[in-house]
Amino acid sequence: MNKKKLDPFLVDGEELKVVGDSLIDTKGKSQGRCEISVDDWLVANLEVDKVDKLYDPMGDLDSFRFRNREEIKDLPFKGLGAVGDYNAMVSTGCEAPTADHLIVLVTISLKAGGDVAERRKHIQDLTLDFVPKVKKALGCTA
Repeated sequence: MNKKKLDPFLVDGEELKVVGDSLIDTKGKSQGRCEISVDDWLVANLEVDKVDKLYDPMGDLDSFRFRNREEIKDLPFKGLGAVGDYNAMVSTGCEAPTADHLIVLVTISLKAGGDVAERRKHIQDLTLDFVPKVKKALGCTA
């Protein structure tokens, strides 16, 4: 992960902690999760789900995940994306031995990342940097 993309969410503190499953799972699990906290205050949650089809983050099924949801247009890879006031979701193809498609969900603390407009931009930047790295690590060909 590009640390500079995460920096806007890292509040001042003494201890940075990263806990959770490997996001790049090699044991056949369908989900990985990573929580990043500063002084036991959760600042970011990253989740990768291996799924069987492309899900639309702008669809009714996923509307509950967002506050003020907007489509992410012009993704730098094939897929669908949305960003809200505190999170982003991208659904993309993978075509790897362990996954046909991926859903990547990035959730950020409402208290981190500046005002709402700045936070949304930083969330989108982090997500669009993170997704291709996940795809590469999983060996996705799509």
